[in-house]
Amino acid sequence: SHGTRCAGEVAAARDNDVCGVGVAYDSKIAGIRMLDQPYMTDLIEANSMGHEPNLIDIYSASWGPTDDGKTVDGPRNATMRAIVRGVNEGRNGLGNIYVWASGDGGED
Repeated sequence: SHGTRCAGEVAAARDNDVCGVGVAYDSKIAGIRMLDQPYMTDLIEANSMGHEPNLIDIYSASWGPTDDGKTVDGPRNATMRAIVRGVNEGRNGLGNIYVWASGDGGED
């Protein structure tokens, strides 16, 4: 449900007579399942951040650790390598764009 809402904010059709327009309404969305298992690994995250880098322009990552004002977490080694490879080589050399959410775990 969260991914669907995020995708709608990006790609909702213009003139849809239902709600607002997406910020990139002519875009196409690809959903990558990675949070549907009981645990997360660096390899799962790296495979998601490096999936089809010549077909995907922008990766939007809207997940994160519990945001209690003290916890700081970030990509591990394999995921960082996938992101660096995407930035330098993705989109046939133009580079992928990565957008990461901030404050996902906050209650307020």
